Amino acid sequence: MEPGAVLITGCLLLLLFLLLFRASAGQGPGRLPPGPTPLPVLGNLTHNVLPLYQSYRRLCQEYGPIFTVWLGPRPTVVLCGYEVVHDALVEHSEEFSSRAPIPLLKQLDQGYGLVNTNGERWRQLRRFTLTTLRNLGMGKRLLEQRVQEEAQHLTRAVAEKQGHAFDPVPDLTRAVANILCSMVMGTRFSSDNETFQELQRLILSYMCYFRSLPAQLYNTFPGIMHFLPGQHRRIFREQERLKAFIQAQVASHRHNLDPSAPRDIIDCFLLQQAKERGKEQTEFKDENLTALVKSLFIAGMETTSNTIQFALLLLGKFPATQARVHGELDREVGRTRPPALEDRLQLPYTNAVLHEIQRYLDMVPMSLPHATTRPTPFRGYLIPQGTTIIPLLASVHFDPASWETPEDFNPGHFLDENGAFRNRDTAMPFSAGKRVCPGEGLAKAEIFLFITTLLQSFTLELLADPGTIDLALLRRAFRGQGLSYELRAVPRPA
Repeated sequence: MEPGAVLITGCLLLLLFLLLFRASAGQGPGRLPPGPTPLPVLGNLTHNVLPLYQSYRRLCQEYGPIFTVWLGPRPTVVLCGYEVVHDALVEHSEEFSSRAPIPLLKQLDQGYGLVNTNGERWRQLRRFTLTTLRNLGMGKRLLEQRVQEEAQHLTRAVAEKQGHAFDPVPDLTRAVANILCSMVMGTRFSSDNETFQELQRLILSYMCYFRSLPAQLYNTFPGIMHFLPGQHRRIFREQERLKAFIQAQVASHRHNLDPSAPRDIIDCFLLQQAKERGKEQTEFKDENLTALVKSLFIAGMETTSNTIQFALLLLGKFPATQARVHGELDREVGRTRPPALEDRLQLPYTNAVLHEIQRYLDMVPMSLPHATTRPTPFRGYLIPQGTTIIPLLASVHFDPASWETPEDFNPGHFLDENGAFRNRDTAMPFSAGKRVCPGEGLAKAEIFLFITTLLQSFTLELLADPGTIDLALLRRAFRGQGLSYELRAVPRPA
């Protein structure tokens, strides 16, 4: 093609793109919400919009709490603030319940599993997951006992440090991973088990990559990035090893399955698979089981261990807060028995501290992308079916209309005027609506029991001067690639 023809074609394509953009993204009913004008192909990637949980305040000031950004060639509607996010995820839960495609997950799971699916597959797997977790003890004494036992293992591991400085990450990661192993595959591993160590490493490696800029580029331009060299190739190899580990566990469970006494999630899935054998519409296939187990480990391990790790950091930075928790624990629980979930009713300040830690850390500042299930009238706009939606949870947790001191760590956010604990709908650490995290109950039990069991026995001290610790910087580090630090766990006097 002649150079002049190439130039004319390029100009026509640019003009067509701008016309389509103006037709779909202008203000007013029947159009997408406003936002910065995108460039062809790149969209708004050159406009300093990523990460959205850092740029949303600036964009909200210019365009309001609902705006459109183009991440590459596709529009994404961003929802900000409690009122808007709650309206979408809870009041319009059906319209916003679809999952937008995540190319990285699609490549890894080939469309199977719970996280990145829709329709009947998602409905069957979510119903199975919630029912099985409940049957295995979610919200019951059985689950509580599992977490209490692992909390005691953790306490003994910390006691072995004898008050010397240590990095809490390895012990916390092992404790949370073992809870998941117990529920998913009925096994508890010793800390020196090489297979267990490799499982943890593969999951942490994946999570570190998933939050990175290269992963965002892969999800924005999968057709290009998939064929280029980069970190995604290492992740694909590692995830094949994780898949092989899970498949070996499934094969072992199938060989030793006792239909009268299912031990874990894999057993329950295999039993349901046998019941539905021959059905045309069943989703109880080995591929879905492998992807489901993988997602439970990935979603449930690193986020929970990082939340507990950040909690220990905060308690070390604020010794007065820690001392008040110690006093409440001593009064209401004592030292002769382990803390139990029922103690939350008698520990309003401790409960408030743990809820405020989850709000303030804001571990998952952006929900995984949703999509509209049909053309959706929403607050003056008509959002087309299949449009990617990002409910920005960070904007909920730092919404000045919902929190008295949103930028500060303040347990009083969860206490009423009489000092009693008060739950707040304006906190959504596990998202909300139909796509709320199915492991919310397990994660809350782990956070409460691990931290109270540790504080029952130890006083946590940081090596650095608490006054020099910038929590805002550390929060960003935890959200991104994680953070390592050392502390001392000093045995409390009898």
